[in-house]
Amino acid sequence: MVMPVIAGSIYPQFFWNLSCNVGLMSPNRIEDVQLVQLGYAVMADKPNEKPALRAMFKLVIPGAAYSANEADPLTKAILAHQADRGSTQDGHVSVISNLKTAHYGAEKSFMLVGLVNSIMKSQPDQFPRIDLHPKCPSALRATVKYFLVR
Repeated sequence: MVMPVIAGSIYPQFFWNLSCNVGLMSPNRIEDVQLVQLGYAVMADKPNEKPALRAMFKLVIPGAAYSANEADPLTKAILAHQADRGSTQDGHVSVISNLKTAHYGAEKSFMLVGLVNSIMKSQPDQFPRIDLHPKCPSALRATVKYFLVR
């Protein structure tokens, strides 16, 4: 299940992390998949994103069933994102294992950092309430409410 954490050592902030990797050869828990899908859907709307990446990211539908094969739009988006970053092209988004050194904004930071930062920037007055994002799918919404609305 997606997990709330405090990340960063210089400027600590609330952050959403995965409970397991998402993508090829990964456990792909539904809430984790939906967080990654939401991140790519938001990145598809960024006007400064490269057109080829935006086109790839637009094919990712938050809440869609994920097959975890190479033909799935989410896998294609992950691989395109990894190729663009010049990072390892293993086809999965990793759990951020060392939150104190996640390196916000760094080109070689964990991919999830960019995905969650995009969500954060898309709703500056509501983050971390990503459940209020209009594209937030149901399983992710329920998990966020579990942690934040009690």
